[in-house]
Amino acid sequence: MYFLFLILSGIFQGLMVSLNGQLGNYYSLFGICFFVHAIAAVLLVLYIKGKEKKPLSFRGAPPYVFLVGFMGVAMVSSSSWCTLRIGATAMLSLSVIGQMISSALVDHYGWFGTEKKPFRLKQLPCYALVMAGIFLVVQG
Repeated sequence: MYFLFLILSGIFQGLMVSLNGQLGNYYSLFGICFFVHAIAAVLLVLYIKGKEKKPLSFRGAPPYVFLVGFMGVAMVSSSSWCTLRIGATAMLSLSVIGQMISSALVDHYGWFGTEKKPFRLKQLPCYALVMAGIFLVVQG
């Protein structure tokens, strides 16, 4: 079931990046970020009010976790800008490199309360294959 949700998430990400790029023809990067995050905030507040029936609270979580808001703005603005210049496929392919590096570091060191999963040398050929595939996609 997780695989299906992740594939669906990837489909939505590809579509979202393309649509954000199109929004770049009409609005500034921060205008795009405003629309994306304002709509998401409204939908989430409605969900929390309707489904969870409890007040929205920012207490209890470590302060650093709220950096995700800044990261979201950085992701939406950079992906929108890059998509207009290099296309959605190249942008998403290149972003996979960053995702692989950051997730390998998080797993290896157990950052943010995750279970430590040390990097193993036998994983290098897999990383190399993905990188080669990305190179072929971007060069194609």
